[in-house]
Amino acid sequence: MELERKLDLSEFLDQFRSFFAREKPIALEGDIKIHFNFILELQNYQFAPPPPVKNLSLQLAHLQKQGVLKLDEIFEFVKILRYFSYLKSLNFEGKLKEWLDSIKIPSEIEEVKEFFDEKGKLKSNVDERLEALEKALKINKSQIKQKLHTLLNSKKLSPYLVDRQIHYLNNEEALLVRGGFNAFLKATIIGRSSGGFFYVVPQEIKKLKEKEADILTQIEEVYYQIQKKISSLFFKWVKFLNFLNKAFDRFDHYQARVNFARAFNLNLLLPTNDKKIILKEFIHPALENPKPINLEFSKKVLLITGVNAGGKTMLLKSILSAVYLAKYLIP
Repeated sequence: MELERKLDLSEFLDQFRSFFAREKPIALEGDIKIHFNFILELQNYQFAPPPPVKNLSLQLAHLQKQGVLKLDEIFEFVKILRYFSYLKSLNFEGKLKEWLDSIKIPSEIEEVKEFFDEKGKLKSNVDERLEALEKALKINKSQIKQKLHTLLNSKKLSPYLVDRQIHYLNNEEALLVRGGFNAFLKATIIGRSSGGFFYVVPQEIKKLKEKEADILTQIEEVYYQIQKKISSLFFKWVKFLNFLNKAFDRFDHYQARVNFARAFNLNLLLPTNDKKIILKEFIHPALENPKPINLEFSKKVLLITGVNAGGKTMLLKSILSAVYLAKYLIP
């Protein structure tokens, strides 16, 4: 990061990093020529970028110890699985197709993809108990709404109602009433307004809220059992998930470079080993309205001369920036 700052590349590389699906170092591990050829192939296709995905190192370590993942953590793996399924559905050819074909997702893992909706919520049909509980919860909420509506339109209670709104206080639905309400309404006082009125929870509503809390507790218990079941399956395939996680980062490196180049009309360069630096129409990204550089550094010494503030330092930064970016295959 210090070198990026000295070369005035910080802002440019921050823009590049924003194209990643998740935060990672900019360096690509492995053979740079293989990566370069993959990126060149990928440039020939239109594809959707991957969704934002969290770093899963801790989750993978947790799985290796037979830990239980939360539903939102499981869904991060599901996003990766779904994205690879999407990539496999595209008509890639050559090395890209070979690489994607080599990633064979086990059928047991494939099934987990269907457990969640697009927003990461567990589908109720995954478990019969969950389906029944969510139905009961929906009915209970409807009953609460209906009871409140009946009370707000009650002629007996009307003189004691300050307004016809449902107030939310301490996560409870309450009515705002005047003193004397208890002659017509059995309720628990949960607060007072600045005007001296009472926030009350009708007894009928309180019973329904207790029932709701009980249903929610049962739902959480079912969720935990599902989490245990999926985590146990993931433990069985933890090596594959580790491999898939790294494969996702690899493709993320490729797609970020392709989409970054497309977004800003940039070129990708493969550095060679012939000890020459040849720049053609190079523009340092920190400059506005710059004059492109054409330079050939093929001798042992390159002498740069010029007046003070004539651009010598920026020229040197440009040469080093080109080398730095090419080294990491950044457009």
